[in-house]
Amino acid sequence: MTAIKRKFLMPALLSAITVAGVVSCSTGGATTGAEGAAEKEAGAAAKQVAAPSTGAATGDPFAGMSAEQIARKAVKATKGAKSLRLTAEGTENGRRLKVDFSLDNKGTCAGGLRQDDSEAEFAVVDRVTYVRGDDEFWRSLASGGNDPNSQSADPGRADELVQLLRGKWLKIPAGGNAPARTLGGACDLDAMLGNLNTADTKGLTRGNAAEVEGRKAVTLVKREGGRTQTTFVAAEGAPYLLRAVSEGGRAPGTVVFGDFGVPVKATVPPVGDVVDLGDVRGSANPPSGL
Repeated sequence: MTAIKRKFLMPALLSAITVAGVVSCSTGGATTGAEGAAEKEAGAAAKQVAAPSTGAATGDPFAGMSAEQIARKAVKATKGAKSLRLTAEGTENGRRLKVDFSLDNKGTCAGGLRQDDSEAEFAVVDRVTYVRGDDEFWRSLASGGNDPNSQSADPGRADELVQLLRGKWLKIPAGGNAPARTLGGACDLDAMLGNLNTADTKGLTRGNAAEVEGRKAVTLVKREGGRTQTTFVAAEGAPYLLRAVSEGGRAPGTVVFGDFGVPVKATVPPVGDVVDLGDVRGSANPPSGL
């Protein structure tokens, strides 16, 4: 399912798991740009700061720790989360992107993503993946999306897939097949958090104290190449990564983590609204990726 992976899922995952200045994506570390309300919110959050903190303040959970040590502690805590919600907005090759997923370490997931005027919803229950997209989503899949090596650019095939799946949920069974790995990967908490690392902590400094949605936080700042990257780490409770803001440069953006430990609500779609993957493969012109 290369088309979905390249055009929709990979940009979304890169937006989600690339935390500016503290963690990087092990597959390349690309960041995406935020737009609209998300960028304004990120900028406002970055400015909601008090006096500079040196780590020696009374009650400071990070007293005596360097910025790199705080970063490592935050990554470890976030990787230990049993569930969380991840949201991000940005751009990828000029395309506007928004992603919102709630997922847990048992494989349950609910959420969706939007790119320009195309969108798709996801639900994973008992390792079975359900996907419902609009016409453009399925048409892109059938036509090969952004994959220059695709051999499936057939308008007739695209129209057939759209007609088959319009308003329906595509059911992808659990297992080792390629489509399940690709689509289910968007809802794999362990895999996503496994990409968080501290390889890019060099040059971090501790910034001002801050608040993220009413929760006290410390900031870790990195300035490089005309870009300022600010990461917010919870200073009360578990030291989770809360938000990452990138300002300046070619890719200003924001990534937000929240709802740690909150149960994920995902439901199996009604039987009448579901199309099995086998039915798509059995159609006259199944997309090569399926």
